[in-house]
Amino acid sequence: MTVGTVTGAAELLNTSQPAVSRSLKQLEDATKMKLFVRTGNRVAPTHEAQLLYEEVDRSFRGLKRISRAAEEIRNLQQGKIHIACAPAFSQGFLVDTVKAFRKSRPGVQTVVTTRQTPTIAELATSQQCDLGLAAYAIEPEGTEFEIFTDAPEICILPLGHPLSSKREITPGDLRDIDFVALGNIDPYSQRLQRVFDDSGIPTTNVLEVQNSLMAGEAVAQGLGAAIINPFSAFSFRHRNVVFRRFSVNLKFSSSLLRSKFRPSSSLVDEFRKCLFDTRDAYLKELEILLTS
Repeated sequence: MTVGTVTGAAELLNTSQPAVSRSLKQLEDATKMKLFVRTGNRVAPTHEAQLLYEEVDRSFRGLKRISRAAEEIRNLQQGKIHIACAPAFSQGFLVDTVKAFRKSRPGVQTVVTTRQTPTIAELATSQQCDLGLAAYAIEPEGTEFEIFTDAPEICILPLGHPLSSKREITPGDLRDIDFVALGNIDPYSQRLQRVFDDSGIPTTNVLEVQNSLMAGEAVAQGLGAAIINPFSAFSFRHRNVVFRRFSVNLKFSSSLLRSKFRPSSSLVDEFRKCLFDTRDAYLKELEILLTS
């Protein structure tokens, strides 16, 4: 079909002319159709051959696509990653992680589902996500568990706040200071409230919110100070806020989960590594902000 002669086909296929002639005869016998008409040393395809060739050509193009897809999958260039994460990681951290991941894996789709920690545990256990990034140190049955973060929560202040001249904020510094608090159902908020109660320090809560991202936004708009996890805080690094250490070491412990029964893949392992690399970059830059 391509070169028009049996001799040319033999050369193209690196075989003999009789072998090509036999193959043509076998094909005509198998299809029960006349496929070529010989004119001198040339062979002309019949109408039936043209129709058959179009179908064969489509099939070969499909096989090439399969081969190319297999190579892309083998080289981690194709596929999908589904991660369920706590809100603390959803605004900036995972966007930065995916951005870094796509530099070397542009054909991979990432699906991010934001849920509270109990739901994340359920999704990981039931194999409905590849990875779960929970906001607490938990180890649900049926999952592989590893500590993802164990960094202290920090104090964020509006730019120009009277306390911004201090390098470290104590509970006593927050007496009579406008404060943005997390709701009392939040375990981290309950832990912080015990610090204030044990110190005998009342707080002036000007706003109570349900997540640390809203608390950070309130601080950025000048409503007051807040103590939140470092990842939510870091999302506001380009806003009108300053970061300060809190004298009481309140750890923000988070967990990375995956099902014990969901087969691992090179793609998931690569994304996991990117999560840890982004975490390390965040904490390193945050350390600089805390000392500036």
